[in-house]
Amino acid sequence: MTHLSALASHLAAAVAAHRTGRIPLSVLRAAAHTADLSLAGDADARRKLAAALDELTTNGIIRRPANRAAWDHTIQPPLPNWVQRRTERQSPTPAPATVTTAWHARLAWAAAFVADERPTTAELTLLHAANRYLAGHQPNDIVPMRERSWELLHDEKALDTLSRGRLFTPNRLTPTDLHCERIPLPIIQWQVGAGTDALMVENHTTAHSLARWLHPDDTIGVVIWTGGNQLPQVLASLPTDWQRPLHYYGDLDLRGIEIAADGTNHAQALGLGPLTPASNLYRLLLQCGTPQKPKTRVRHVAADDGILDWFPPDLRQPIGAIIAAGLRIPQEATGTKQLASIDPRTFSLVRSAAASAPESPSGPAPRP
Repeated sequence: MTHLSALASHLAAAVAAHRTGRIPLSVLRAAAHTADLSLAGDADARRKLAAALDELTTNGIIRRPANRAAWDHTIQPPLPNWVQRRTERQSPTPAPATVTTAWHARLAWAAAFVADERPTTAELTLLHAANRYLAGHQPNDIVPMRERSWELLHDEKALDTLSRGRLFTPNRLTPTDLHCERIPLPIIQWQVGAGTDALMVENHTTAHSLARWLHPDDTIGVVIWTGGNQLPQVLASLPTDWQRPLHYYGDLDLRGIEIAADGTNHAQALGLGPLTPASNLYRLLLQCGTPQKPKTRVRHVAADDGILDWFPPDLRQPIGAIIAAGLRIPQEATGTKQLASIDPRTFSLVRSAAASAPESPSGPAPRP
């Protein structure tokens, strides 16, 4: 084995430490930027990374894909989308060269964090980006968090997640350090009547149909579209003086239930009270919908999984059976046609099943 450059040595260590034999380009790029901070903004960074991968290939540490389709040719030189760690016997992988980071005073805690808390690649990337940012010229203007995220990490959504993690706990990073702020999502809602409660709905078409169908005298006074994964941000965007009890209706699939069950934790943390299931709509969905196998691969959980505790007891078994089988029912199964067969004056989303069970769509006459 020939002597490896410092950058190639770092990449060799990243290859050896990766949990699988196939290492994505994103992991290699992050390792390179951690090893050499000067690569950020370096017009020659891609060529340097390609050269380091050439070294690893020549020394039998990695194998690059033979198929041209597995390479990124958008910019020269081309880079492989992944590399494969070679398993044959070879000389020990050299230890990475020691790189001592001079942390900005505001990040004095970072050295201990890196040494003791096993930071992820994403956390390391942000720390080094923040270090460069703090060391440079800092503007006076506060910009949206996603704009700063793109500037620092070339990923506009990365700070959304990282800012909720351990890097932003007390006495560590703050959005103020990065001169940015989280911009609340605009609330898309339909006013129904003078009711005191709010119904939050995962999909916008179902939210629209329910808002048109609900009676003005219903307990539900407003319907709010949450957009699935956007539920935590929608909850955070509600006015600080919000007083309405919150109910939720989403798809019957594993991810939809996880979003809903986790939503009550977000709501309570924000002082909004619990996010309760619109139980009678879920009962109607079970009655109207036919469980389907999704087009994409799904995770499976046991029928008695704890996330089902968000539902009332009578719904846990039938919903759990659908989830355990890897099936789903989208909430669009309770669409305009099904709702038209039910009188909204006799249907309550928030009372118990005994007080207001959904009637069969084929029973009552359509609403005039």
